[in-house]
Amino acid sequence: MRWFPEGDSGPGLPALAFAERGQPATIPGPLIRVPQGTVIRLTITNPLADSTLVLYGLHTRPGATTDTVQVRAGQVREVNFPAGEPGTYFYWGSTTSNGIAEREWHDDQLSGALVIDSTPAPAPDRIFVLGIWTHLADSVRAGEPDLGEVMVINGLAWPHTERLQQTVGDSVRWRVVNPSASTHPMHLHGVYFEVDSRGDWARDTAYLRGRRPLLVTELMRAGGTMSMRWAAQEPGNWVFHCHFAFHVSPGVSMDRTRTDSHHRMKGLVLGINAAPRTPEDTVSSEAGGARRIRLLVQSAPGRLHDGPALGYVIQQGDRQPAPDSVTLPSPTLVLERGKPVAITVVNHLAEPTAVHWHGMELESYPDGVPGVSGIPPRLLPAIQPGDSFTARFTPKRAGTFIYHSHNNELEQLSRGLYAPLLVVEPGTRPDPATDHLVLVGLGGVFAEPDTLQALVNGSRTPALLLLAAGKAHRFRLISIETDHRIEFSLRRDSALVQWRALAVDGAELPPERATLREARLMTGPGMTADFEFRPPGPGTWYLDIHAPGAERPWTVSLPLRVQ
Repeated sequence: MRWFPEGDSGPGLPALAFAERGQPATIPGPLIRVPQGTVIRLTITNPLADSTLVLYGLHTRPGATTDTVQVRAGQVREVNFPAGEPGTYFYWGSTTSNGIAEREWHDDQLSGALVIDSTPAPAPDRIFVLGIWTHLADSVRAGEPDLGEVMVINGLAWPHTERLQQTVGDSVRWRVVNPSASTHPMHLHGVYFEVDSRGDWARDTAYLRGRRPLLVTELMRAGGTMSMRWAAQEPGNWVFHCHFAFHVSPGVSMDRTRTDSHHRMKGLVLGINAAPRTPEDTVSSEAGGARRIRLLVQSAPGRLHDGPALGYVIQQGDRQPAPDSVTLPSPTLVLERGKPVAITVVNHLAEPTAVHWHGMELESYPDGVPGVSGIPPRLLPAIQPGDSFTARFTPKRAGTFIYHSHNNELEQLSRGLYAPLLVVEPGTRPDPATDHLVLVGLGGVFAEPDTLQALVNGSRTPALLLLAAGKAHRFRLISIETDHRIEFSLRRDSALVQWRALAVDGAELPPERATLREARLMTGPGMTADFEFRPPGPGTWYLDIHAPGAERPWTVSLPLRVQ
């Protein structure tokens, strides 16, 4: 079949897909949804002339990820199995015997959601299936387009994905399924969501009330599933998207000649409109007496190996800093919980930009997505060269956050438009002796051969940190490296130690989750986590920062000298 992820008038892609008998094939495949206790009976036909179809996920839950049903070329097979435990699952197929992370091109879309409902039936929900067409040179047949990668949610790519409608305060339940060959850090703007369960195609683990993770970004591995709930707190437009910069860039669009005039997002993005419940919902909550901050967006030509470095500069007083006064990373912005701010962003670049206050609970208009944020018809414009925009909001909670570009992210984030944003309790400031930021980002778009591109606290070889023995040290870990997972781990010699989890995505953990655990954490772009480490005595520890999925996997070790 051919599928049209950018609308019926856009280019088509070849794909293998599932279909119900008598119905056209769909991407994703037909939803299988049954109540607990159902026996599922399926008749599977493989019309392919020369390939065995290997199917996963057609078994009782919980099961094994290795359980398969194989249907030879031209054959028909019947499958019967009790549904098993409630949860969010999926089924998927391969005609090449490749695993889920190795499927490519035509096989990429052979998947569909499978949901087993508890009884009585749960509240209504929505299901979103992530997908990728991955082009490898040897998988493309004569006459087919050379596309690289195309990414979809429920078979469509932004701006053609569904626009969701809801009302402020309404509880929304989603099931997100990732049968694609890639990990996706899925980020929700403007509000936290609770994770009800996590799993894969064979099993699902539900969290008890009080132990549900509270997040703004979930790192969904290839083959992973998640059920989540949230409620919009402010009216207006919001987005839910993958935070790998490439996965929302024009590089995953089929038509590279078309760009969104407001914002260059493509691919894995959903748009949400939250309608006000009452007229009062549309009234700005901005308070008087806001602290005023002037934030300059600047360029330092020739600073990076492949061109200019970009950065934010906080202007102090009336004197404007030099136009190329850029540091990597940009300076930490420290705000106080409950204290309103008015941050004027001045664009000194030669191209438009925008700033997203990542993880912050705020109104829609200053959220930072050009052409989307706001309440129609008043939508946030991109900040044009030489122009400015004032973001007004009041931080609602103390925690570790990020501010970064949300326009042409692949280029602007890679060149340095990212920085920590700390919200502290009123009248306090972080103590540099015990409060330590570790930020991983990029210092250039294209890496030189055999050269590390990533920066840890602005350096490829970060300087050691001096720690006092016997004291509790808070480590604020931030990943904004645009397109790779980052693993943090803390060791002494070759053995991992333990640290205490304190916060995730800026939200403090409740006591039952703030536990000692092995000092290892996998993150994706846009994720933050805080941990407490209490060194027992003098010595040297190492915080290893590792990118396992990079083309050339790399590790940077940050030494911690305890005295």
